[in-house]
Amino acid sequence: MKFGFSLVVRGNDATPDAFAQIAQRAEALDIDSLWCSAHVILPPQVKSGYVLIPGRKHPEHWKERYWEPFTVLSFLAGLTRKLTLGTSVVIVPMHNPIELAKQVAEVDQLSGGRFVFGIGVGWFEEEFEVLGQNFRNRGARTDEAMDLMKVLWGDDPVSFEGRHYRVENACFAPKPLQKPSPPIWVAGGSRAALKRAARIADAWHPVRPTFEYLQEARADLDLYVEEAGREPGSVAIAVKLPIVFQNGPPRSDEPPTHGRPVDIAEAIERYREAGASHLVMDFVPETLATALDTMERFAQEVRPLLSP
Repeated sequence: MKFGFSLVVRGNDATPDAFAQIAQRAEALDIDSLWCSAHVILPPQVKSGYVLIPGRKHPEHWKERYWEPFTVLSFLAGLTRKLTLGTSVVIVPMHNPIELAKQVAEVDQLSGGRFVFGIGVGWFEEEFEVLGQNFRNRGARTDEAMDLMKVLWGDDPVSFEGRHYRVENACFAPKPLQKPSPPIWVAGGSRAALKRAARIADAWHPVRPTFEYLQEARADLDLYVEEAGREPGSVAIAVKLPIVFQNGPPRSDEPPTHGRPVDIAEAIERYREAGASHLVMDFVPETLATALDTMERFAQEVRPLLSP
């Protein structure tokens, strides 16, 4: 099983020095990967209810800064040698897919082929509205955008004719270093997300799934992979969860990766048994001190308890 952490890319501690400290410490501890989340702009939330309570003010750290992932990962590509660097996740239908394809290719080149492209369709309707993007057709646009990007990463000249995007006899470079493309992780827990992962992804990337849900969804994913004409088991499962060290086991309302080192290790083993081969862990709270301490404790106190 491989283990990664989400970078601190929002709030007062999200600085170039902090990015460098986290990345260098992660590499020294033999952590496998680091990941950037993404938001372009944060308007007041009225209709969307995924993270924030409607009508409430944003947390203070949302007001201060939220770094763009490709910029941060390009910066870290030059400071690291072993770490996989990825997005968890970029909201594809908020962006021009040609520009996204360019950013993906360039980070993959700059990192020497260490990039993973994690994608989602998004939940924050107000953000779509500020960006002038249609929230209602975001799934269809994501599917077509990914098809276009795969064409752009292939041989020139490039032509593509879709409902939303068109390219005719164009040249696109640089291409990604990894062939035919960097690995693609698809986030989301809906049936549409599972089908999208089965069709185009190297990994399905659910956020905070329960053990029971993961086992059920894994069976559905296997079915959709077969329907897509791909080999059974060709889509890995990469789970995203918060990790919090505390004096006792997790409460009933807490994720299973809260607790003592033994509790966290037991939870990780259960996720492995349910089919997960990657684990991306979020820091709580998102501060530099928490990031450095959590990575150290994971490496020294949790990883030795895990099966090889």
